[in-house]
This record gives sequence, structure tokens and C-alpha cells, in this order.
Amino acid sequence: MSEANPPSLREKPIHLTLIRHGTAHDADRDSDRALTPGGRREVARVGRGLLRTGTRFDVVVSSPLVRAVQTAEIVIARLDHAGQVVVDRCLEPERSPRAVIEFVRALAPARRIALVAHEPILSSLAGLLLGRPLGRGLLKGEALRIRLAQGLDRPGQWRWSIDPVAGKRKHPASS
Repeated sequence: MSEANPPSLREKPIHLTLIRHGTAHDADRDSDRALTPGGRREVARVGRGLLRTGTRFDVVVSSPLVRAVQTAEIVIARLDHAGQVVVDRCLEPERSPRAVIEFVRALAPARRIALVAHEPILSSLAGLLLGRPLGRGLLKGEALRIRLAQGLDRPGQWRWSIDPVAGKRKHPASS
């Protein structure tokens, strides 16, 4: 049995939702940038869109940057998520997507995971998880669902994304 893929990660698919923070104000320090009123509306629409899809999370992890934490809090409020937002530096913009994969691996037995972060780490992470480049960055406020049927060591499938303007689910061909 491989250490890289313990039994707990092979039993059921992992449903990973990548969420980019909403539009934020300018600030002297990047880490202090808070969501604008429009950014709050974007992520509230995405939260409602996630609710309509029946999405639930075992764990929600956010970058420590203010705009990402605010995004995570707004989304989980829409979903009536009982847990707290876990904040981890592995989701900061300049971090390694491979480090995020190892962090997610350590979240087992969680199967339904939301990661709230930034570009370019989210599109780079999506590319690694899909086994091919995403071909674009995530829009501010967008949520993208990846299903990993065989754990984190095999390519996953891009299931859908939720547009931050309409708050509606779109499938990859139309994303």
C-alpha cells in the first residue's frame, strides 16, 4: 500500500471546490485588502449558487489575507456551514500548489473541501489536479469544483464552476 495514497484517500472521491476571493479595495499592504461592497455581493451570489447545487463542505480553508477570509466567511454563512474557517499560509498567492496538495492530503478523512485563495495559485493548483493547464485564471469570486475520483495522485475532473456575476453553475465547455 502506497504511503502517498493511504486507504482513507482511496475509499471515496474528493470533491474540491476552489474559490477565488471577491473584488477587493486597494490598500498599502496586499494582505490588508478588504472586499468592496461589490466583492461582497459577488461572493454572496456564489454562496447562493453553491447552496442551489446542494454543496456542503467538511472543511473550509482560507488564505490568511483579509479578502480571502472575508470571502470564506460570506460563503459559509450562505451554506449554514457549522464549522469554522481554517486559515493556512499554504494558500497565500506566492505559495506552491504542490504544498497545497500535501495540505489537502493531511485533511483526510475530509472529502468535501473548499479552498479560498488567490490567483495565480488557484489556476496552477487546478492545472495540477486536472493533469492539464486550466487555460485561464479564476474570476474574482468564482468557484470551481474538481472531482478527484482516485485521490490526489490521479487527474481529477472539472465538474462545474459558479459565475460570480450570475451566481449560476456553468459546465466546463461553457466556462
